[in-house]
Formats: sequence, C-alpha cells, structure tokens
Amino acid sequence: MSAQLAHETQQSTPLISARAPSSASVAGCWSLAPRRALSLRPTGPGVLELAQGQVWLTVTGALPGAPADQLLRAGDRLTVAAGVHVVMEAWDPRAPDQGVAFRWDRVPLSATAGPVSAAASDWHSGVVQPLGDLAQALARAGRALLAAGGDAGGASGRLAAGLLRFAMRRLAPCAPRHTA
Repeated sequence: MSAQLAHETQQSTPLISARAPSSASVAGCWSLAPRRALSLRPTGPGVLELAQGQVWLTVTGALPGAPADQLLRAGDRLTVAAGVHVVMEAWDPRAPDQGVAFRWDRVPLSATAGPVSAAASDWHSGVVQPLGDLAQALARAGRALLAAGGDAGGASGRLAAGLLRFAMRRLAPCAPRHTA
C-alpha cells in the first residue's frame, strides 16, 4: 500500500518512537499519554477522530488560510491530506493527567478517486492492497536479513581475530627468565 504514516514523539520527556509501515496497518484506535506529543506525516489522505480527551494540534503544509493550531475534543474529526504535518499533544488543563484515545483511518479509495466500480474496489482490496502489504513486509524482512548478516559477519571477524591472538600467544616462544 502506498499510503504511509510515521509517528514519533516531539517532547524531551522519555521518548517513545514508532514507525508504522502503512496507514492500513495503523488504522484503528491509538492512545497518547499525558504530556506526550505525536507527529503524523501521512503520505495518503486520512481521517483523525478523537475518541477520548482533547488534543492541541499544530498543522503545517495545509491549504493557505487553514488554521495552523486547533483544539480537538472527543468526537471531533479532522480530514488530513497527504503531505500535511500534524503534531498533536494530549492537552486538557482541567484534567492534566488524562490521556487521549484517537482513531486514524485512511480515506477509502472511493472517496478520493471518484466513482469506482465494485469490481475495481474488490480488485484493489483483494489483490492490490495485500500485494502492496506483502511487498513492504518482504522489503522489511530483506533489510532485517541484511542487518543480521552484517552482525553475523562482524561477530565472525571478531571471533577469528580473538582466536588468532590466542594462538599467537600460545605459539610464541617463551621468553627466557633473567635471574639476577
């Protein structure tokens, strides 16, 4: 799937960082702890809906004239276009220790591309979307294998160097003892 969503914390408090490969895999309910911020950078359009609590949003990259800072409360929804940067922070002065629950859902293909036939929609949801997910999973697995191979190669090199040092010490002639 081509739509991606990355989130990361923006606070100097202990950091929590997560990368989600696609908006389909991150669609659903999420939570944000008090005094935490989350940065959303979707590459495809989506809808942010607040289920509990309230957040302060800073939106950049939106259309000119759109408000840059907004306050969302439970039940509010915000449609986020691709390429827009949204930073949201759990913020409620009346309940400073209350976290936030929210949903992120990608905008369905039919909502962005105009009318789509049932066959095209079935093809996309039954073949194209799973194929994109499989390609992303295989790419991540390939990167993990390369990293593991590099780690194994480094460990093998260190092992060989250690064995060589051990052998050199064992095979080196003993220096004669000087007695005075």
